[in-house]
Amino acid sequence: MSEIPVQTLPAVSFPENVIFPPEKRPLGGRNCFPVLAAEYGPPTYLHWEHPRISEREMLLRFVAATDERVLHRVQVSNAASGEIFGQFDVCYACPGQVFELMLSAEQATSAFRDGLALSLLEGPALWLVNEGTRTTPAQRPQLVADPGPASLERFLNLFCSAATLQPCDWMEVCVLDGLRDWKGLGREDASEALRLHLETAFHPTKGQRENIWGRPCDEAPGGPESTGPFAILALEEPGHPALRFAEQGFVNSHVPDLDVIARGHLVTESCYNVAYPMMALAVTRGDADLKRRSLHQLRMCMKYLTAPDDLSLRYHLSTQERTFQNWSRGVAWYLLGWMRTLSLLPPEERPEDLIEEAGRMAAWVVKYQLPGGLWPCFLKEKEVAPDTSGCAGIAAAIALGVAEGMLDEKYFPAATRAYDALMACTRYDGWLRGVSQSNKKETHAMDIQRHAFRVIAPWGMGLLAQLAAALSDCKNTTPQK
Repeated sequence: MSEIPVQTLPAVSFPENVIFPPEKRPLGGRNCFPVLAAEYGPPTYLHWEHPRISEREMLLRFVAATDERVLHRVQVSNAASGEIFGQFDVCYACPGQVFELMLSAEQATSAFRDGLALSLLEGPALWLVNEGTRTTPAQRPQLVADPGPASLERFLNLFCSAATLQPCDWMEVCVLDGLRDWKGLGREDASEALRLHLETAFHPTKGQRENIWGRPCDEAPGGPESTGPFAILALEEPGHPALRFAEQGFVNSHVPDLDVIARGHLVTESCYNVAYPMMALAVTRGDADLKRRSLHQLRMCMKYLTAPDDLSLRYHLSTQERTFQNWSRGVAWYLLGWMRTLSLLPPEERPEDLIEEAGRMAAWVVKYQLPGGLWPCFLKEKEVAPDTSGCAGIAAAIALGVAEGMLDEKYFPAATRAYDALMACTRYDGWLRGVSQSNKKETHAMDIQRHAFRVIAPWGMGLLAQLAAALSDCKNTTPQK
């Protein structure tokens, strides 16, 4: 059998009179192209320069260019004969997410020969990443073979690049921490990617940020779920002028009665996206009050979000209701925020009550780990498919806690089991499958977290990269069991 190609990239032709939504902006200023429903215009065509015979199934792959709040159903056909090869759903896409359709070897061969036609069966224009600014070959439309899971090196080669750029909020902090971890372990490509990611959002003249709706927010202050990237910026460039947006966010979202950062509800995300950047600013500036407020944010999350056998994602300040219990990604935000925040302090300055809470939560979460190494998307609901990003975040927090001496070494095997299971969920070229979609309000009608629908999302890769780095550190410092 011939050597497996990494990518086979086509030329893209598309309707050019379609106007990109004026209120939005593609992530990172990337070029993009539309796919339309038949009533709105002709198909988008993919054509390969050199026909070839495919000896195996191949994945047709695309990357979303901007935030989407509807369901798109894409139909894929032979460009010459019109034969329908299949369709796939792009549900409420986030920028940078990867969507795929498996083609048989025969279909792939005819695609190379005749090209493919893409059209929508449902939804308004869908915008996908094309070649251009901050775009790697891995993000362009392509047919790619997938003979098996990635090695760690293939995973990191993809991760440490522009391919994992995410919106500058809770998504990007996952990636930035992973890049910074691997920079610390000596990877030059991680260092270069970290610089590119930070410059994309925070360059004083060329940086740009988009909010969760894909709209420009270059001068916007951080919020309870979006300030996380400023932690890495503070640690890498403590004098950067953009840090004022984090500070302004702490002022704008301050709730005096509880002395916390919140907007209507206290959330587990604020452990990772408030307490952590607050502590990063505190330690780089020697600011005792910011340090106090960071630890207080953790304590208030502990008080209002935890119960002996539950962790709620949200505590609603007006109604005192707790909602979204035991969601794995919410558990990850809580644990990872805890470990990242406390790890910035010398061991002797880590408060005993917070270390005790870290140990209690680790003991609680490992009870619900499945035999295969992952966790259900809702920890107590074994029938719900895992979310690989939530699993990676939980395991990364455990491994980081062990590496930093905050957790007992007995938890190390739980992290390694999760790592093995997660690496089995990767594509050959490094993309991590099985991530539950962003918890947008528009998705609630289909209860997308409990639905079998899963995506490839770079934030999940960031959490897996953090896990792999922490395990590497554990193996250097912790006796093997």
